[in-house]
Amino acid sequence: MNTSASTTTASHFDTAARDWDQRPMSQQLAAVPPRLLAHLPLAPTDHVLDFGAGTGLLATQIAPRVAQVTALDMSGAMLQVLADKGFANITPHQGDIFAGLPGRYHAIVSCMALHHVADTTALMQAFASALHPGGRVALVDLYQEDGSFHGDNEAKGVHHFGFGPQALQAQAEHAGLRDVAFTEILRMQHRNGREYPLFLMTARKP
Repeated sequence: MNTSASTTTASHFDTAARDWDQRPMSQQLAAVPPRLLAHLPLAPTDHVLDFGAGTGLLATQIAPRVAQVTALDMSGAMLQVLADKGFANITPHQGDIFAGLPGRYHAIVSCMALHHVADTTALMQAFASALHPGGRVALVDLYQEDGSFHGDNEAKGVHHFGFGPQALQAQAEHAGLRDVAFTEILRMQHRNGREYPLFLMTARKP
């Protein structure tokens, strides 16, 4: 992600952070964590990375099950909302994944962040590098759409109008991830009257 795109995206989310959890879209996404967790084996000693953690949709549901969650996001304001929720084992980390990570992880999760990353091939490689052997990813995002989901895509830092599973699977396998699988996890009801399906992609590092 180039610097100007990163700044634009972070600025959008900084502005929206305070009311983020009250948005109708956020309230619909509250159905995602239990469905994701049903596909993700976790141990009480695990350290999990939540990529694009935002205000903690996933992190706050995962934290009671594991030893530590690192919540990575570009937006300091979003991470502040998360920090204010008071989870002792969630560590907010503001930064760009391509600038390096503070550790290695037993699992990496993400919800609705992949489409904000221009180079998803490099992202899958970063995920694979950051996982312990046997570690897993569980990633949620939009199936391919026509750009109407976000509307003002440039202002919101959108680089992809969803994803085709075959292309994303090829990128994950190129990065060394195995057992890549896709399942529909939710259908978002949009204010424009349309439905947008979301996938859950799971994979593991050998």
